[in-house]
Amino acid sequence: MDWKHATSLFIFVFLIINIALGFIYHEKVQRANIVEDAKSERIDFEKEKIKLPKLPSAKNVMMNIVSAKSAGFTESSSDFDKKSENLKTVTSNEVKPKIKLKRIDETSIVSGLRDYINTEVDNGKEYTLSGIDRKQRILYFDQMYGDYPILNNDKAQLAFSYNTENEVTMYKQTYLKDIKEGLGKNNEKKKVIPAKEAIEVLYYQTALERGDTVTSVRLGYYSIVREVRGQVLKPTWQVAVLKSDGTSNTYYIDAVNPEQPIL
Repeated sequence: MDWKHATSLFIFVFLIINIALGFIYHEKVQRANIVEDAKSERIDFEKEKIKLPKLPSAKNVMMNIVSAKSAGFTESSSDFDKKSENLKTVTSNEVKPKIKLKRIDETSIVSGLRDYINTEVDNGKEYTLSGIDRKQRILYFDQMYGDYPILNNDKAQLAFSYNTENEVTMYKQTYLKDIKEGLGKNNEKKKVIPAKEAIEVLYYQTALERGDTVTSVRLGYYSIVREVRGQVLKPTWQVAVLKSDGTSNTYYIDAVNPEQPIL
């Protein structure tokens, strides 16, 4: 073995590792500084011409990371002989008879579908209206865990389709089961930061700029590990922003550790 070259290679690898660790540390410090800036200096959003909706309160709310598994659905008699992990994680069903909605707005959707969801959909009471896709004619309902929704998750959702006559014709359902809070000192419940502080983090990271409009803010759980069957979800603020140029973006800010990168 050429010990001279081996020593040089060792020194080179050591330097690369140190540079990488230094970069990671720098990024962490930078994010921490951004959060500290947001805490020490409140933003005058009105002066910045940034419009905010009425913000939800998170006073005295404590949350932590949870884990969950995708539920399997039986759709035929043969499914009863299958193991749970071999069942489909999505089920599709026709709505019979079709349900006519007066209008495609929040009030009409909730009043028109609530009885059907509560009585005909498995665990239907655990879902809440979360979005309307008028182009694709789909009504989305998010699964809830406790008082908070599981955000933007196609494994914990109801999706109703409606036709040009505003008639609801079918739905697809997914569901997360065995939702459990993590154990240990590293996953103790922590106090949730206020919604306005989460928006300030967006501002300091230049995701929110002068002239933008925050259209909605929700507190819930967002998946950071989304495997085929299992998930890990963390407390998260979901912030939808209409940019001054007309484009829309949705951001996710860690609700208990805001120094983490926004998604």
